[in-house]
Order: sequence, then C-alpha cells, then structure tokens
Amino acid sequence: MASPRPNDSTGRRRLAVVALLVGTVSISACATGQRPSFDADQPALAPTGDPAADAVLDRLDGIDLEQFTADYSILTRLGGQESTATVVQADNSRRSVTVNDIRYLNGTGNAATCNLTTGECEASINDARTSDLQVTHDFYGISMARRLRVDADRRIDNSRGYLDTIAGQQATCADVPVSGGTKTYCVLDSGVLARYVGADLQIELTSISNVADETKFETN
Repeated sequence: MASPRPNDSTGRRRLAVVALLVGTVSISACATGQRPSFDADQPALAPTGDPAADAVLDRLDGIDLEQFTADYSILTRLGGQESTATVVQADNSRRSVTVNDIRYLNGTGNAATCNLTTGECEASINDARTSDLQVTHDFYGISMARRLRVDADRRIDNSRGYLDTIAGQQATCADVPVSGGTKTYCVLDSGVLARYVGADLQIELTSISNVADETKFETN
C-alpha cells in the first residue's frame, strides 16, 4: 500500500524548518568561520618590485622589538610648521609617541591620546589630533611604509638606493622619482624611520638611543 501523501500544510512546515536550519548554519559560519584576518588585510607586505624601495621596506616592515628612544624634527611644509617628536618603545610592547604636546600611548593596558598641556586624555588612538601636521602616531614605521608603497607604485623610473649616516647611524635610503619631484625615504637597520623628504613633509631623526625614556609614558 502506498504511503500517505503529506498535505500541503505539512510540506510547508518542513520546508520552513529546513530553511531555518540552513539560515542558522549560515549565520554560525559568518560568526565563527569567516572572521577577518589581519594578515589578509595587509597585502601591502608584498614587495613592490623596485629594489631600492624594497630594501627600505624590508626594514620598515620588520621593525625590531628592542627598546629605544628616538627624537625627530618635523617640518610640515604647508604653513611652514616646525614640530618635534619623540618615539619610545619599551618592554617589547609599550609605545609612546609624542608630537609637540600630543602623546599617543599604546600597549600600556589601555590605548590613549593625551594633551600634555591640559592633562586630558581620551581612551583611544586619535590621529586627528596631529592631522594638521600630516603625521600619525605610527609615522616612524607603518604609515611611512604605506606611503612608500604608494610612491613606488606611482614611480616614473627606478628608485636610487644608497646608504647614508643619520643621527650617527647607518641608514638605507631610496630616492623615489614621482610626478612632480623625488621623495626620499631612509630607515635604520632596526626598522626605525631615519628620514622622509617629500613635497608635503620633511621628517629627520635627530637622535636615538637603546634606552627607553620612561618619562614619556606620563600623561602630563
């Protein structure tokens, strides 16, 4: 005897259950199986194909975790603004970046952006506080690597690579010819930016030591 055929309402209920299960599985996959990967978000780590630029990037991308204190002079060409900056890396994890009276603190338990004049801090890294100077909290490393990759991609000829001495340290440099002029990038073997010269900005390392200045982690 043939099995009884389900009526339309029973069939619709079964389809609804199947659809619900499929939807639940899909949501679970999105929540647990497809989380963003920081590595996947960083295709910039690929070489540019320009030997001189890549020699600089090899160092900028692989900044050492050893402690240091680095002082910089910064010239923002728009308006001729002159600034000073100090970068401190301590305990292989804590970083302090001070640009004039703005201090960025990271790896200290809670990220913060502080105004040293008023003593006020906000619980995040806010690059807008130094945007008028055209520098970010990671100007000495990651952000400069991004700039160089863009310029290497837009270059109108091969870059010129050479060595220079900056703040008493040997630096690997690349002069990158782009439309409108040449941009210079120099980096120490440790991966710390030593010099940047562009139409918009000039950054120069003035001193560096292997001692972390703990006073640069204060908030006023």
